[in-house]
Formats: sequence, C-alpha cells, structure tokens
Amino acid sequence: MIEHRIESMKKHPKIAQRGFQLSARGTGHVLGALESAVIEVLWAEAALTVIEVEERLLRTREIAHTTVLTTLDRMHRKGYLTREKHGKAFVYSPAYSRAEFEKAMAQEVLGALIDDFTLPALSAFVDLVAEDAGALDQLEHLLREKRKGTKS
Repeated sequence: MIEHRIESMKKHPKIAQRGFQLSARGTGHVLGALESAVIEVLWAEAALTVIEVEERLLRTREIAHTTVLTTLDRMHRKGYLTREKHGKAFVYSPAYSRAEFEKAMAQEVLGALIDDFTLPALSAFVDLVAEDAGALDQLEHLLREKRKGTKS
C-alpha cells in the first residue's frame, strides 16, 4: 500500500521541494512568497508571457522584470510551470491545477509522516478530523468510496 504511493510519487516532481513551512498559509507552505504569488496569477489566468505575469504582479507589489523572468524560469525548472515558445516569448502555465497541487502537497506531507510514524500519524489525523463533524462525515464517505473501488 505505502509502496504503491511511493512509486506513484516518483512519477511526479515533488511539490514540497523546499520542505513544509508550518507557519505559512496555502501554497506558501511549500513555495516562497513570490512563487506563491506567481502560481496564483497563473491559476487565475493561464498561458501568460513574462510581461503579462509582471503586469499582474505589479498591481500588488513592486517587482523588477528580471526578478519575474528568473522566478518563472526557476519554477519551470522545478516542474511547477510549463512553457511554450510563442514567437520570441515564452508563455507560462501551471503544471498542476490548484486541486492537483493541493492534493500532491497533502500526499507528500502526510505520506512522510505515515512512512515514519504510521500509527501516531493516523491516530492524530483521526483525532483532528473528529473535531469537525462535517469533516468526519467526509472521511467516512471517502473511506467507503475507496473500499468500493478496491474490492474485486
């Protein structure tokens, strides 16, 4: 079971490449502030050039063109973004939808805990989920669906 998850994760680039920052929020748990801002821009409107990303970022912060260029290139090399050449410019898009990114981030973080601390991690997860009746219902539903899908 855990081996299958590990093999699945090897096929995809790591989301949490720089680790998991507990004090951050949202994508900031695994991305820096600027990378988080860039991915948010591209989730709102994919297929943007460097100049278009820069224009959107300038609405909320001062930023140099070279900083945007370097950040987009770095995020592409890390596997967070795709890019295609259109004329003289690259057009960038997210490699993952928001839902795919969030799920992969959760799988990596929870997977690492389960690999090293299986019973305590599962127990703590259930205790935390049990604090919210709606979340507990969701967990029960997900478990029922998973069991249906794995039965022969």
